[in-house]
Amino acid sequence: GQFFASGAMRGFVITMLAVSFIVMLIVLAVSLRNAQLSTERALAEPAPLMYAAFLLDDVAFEFNGLFGPGISFAQGNDSLLLTVSDSLSGHNNSGELAAYGSFLAGEVADRTASTITTNFTNISGGVMRVFINGDYAYENDHGQNETIFTREGGTGATSYEINITLPAVRANMTPMDFDNDGTLNVTIRFIDLNGTLVEEGRVFPASANSMQVNYTNGGSITIHIGPEGGNPGSLRLRSEGLGADVSWSALLPPINETRRLGFEYDATIEYVQGRAAKRCRIGK
Repeated sequence: GQFFASGAMRGFVITMLAVSFIVMLIVLAVSLRNAQLSTERALAEPAPLMYAAFLLDDVAFEFNGLFGPGISFAQGNDSLLLTVSDSLSGHNNSGELAAYGSFLAGEVADRTASTITTNFTNISGGVMRVFINGDYAYENDHGQNETIFTREGGTGATSYEINITLPAVRANMTPMDFDNDGTLNVTIRFIDLNGTLVEEGRVFPASANSMQVNYTNGGSITIHIGPEGGNPGSLRLRSEGLGADVSWSALLPPINETRRLGFEYDATIEYVQGRAAKRCRIGK
């Protein structure tokens, strides 16, 4: 009887140990599964935001390819070289903007299982406005067929190199009144059916400085350097009765190291996918 009781006790202990071991395995398995699910959620939750970032970068790239302008930067230790290429064509992009907005809200939103809303109101009237480094403003007013580069308080530009190319015959010109004591270096280059015309000199940023070239068809190109809206050192290019390709570079003060080189259009996009939402200006 005593032997049977002892054996029963051992059997009970073994059974309890086995059950405890199985319970531990179950708890461990559940814990591992929960950890796996938690990791998967941690990895998956940022995914829509990543998709949004990729999509918005792509939209900015496509937007720039469709409407311009071409903008590039070269940051040095003591200056920033900004280069802009565009056209004085008088072309209103409102139709293309409307079509592109519909494409994003329709086909792109459907393919990404998202909701995309755009607001192109500020640039649908023929004025393509761009904010550069969050500081400078550049716009191409297709209604007036002119471009303006400026900055609140003055551009701080120390040099402009301006190139204008057009297929027309030059008739005459009114040169810019340069001053050797000026603080802003200017190089202007016209490339037309007469060949290449180059004007170089210095001006004062706070003074009104203009040059006009007239063509045999009655059209003209005017370059103005000086205050725009009270902001010294601004640059305005205007065409009358002509289409022209323009490019210019400006030597500007360096930007703070904490700021990002880039530009944004005066247009917004909102992307919503599940719990992820991002609203910002379209930019690069």
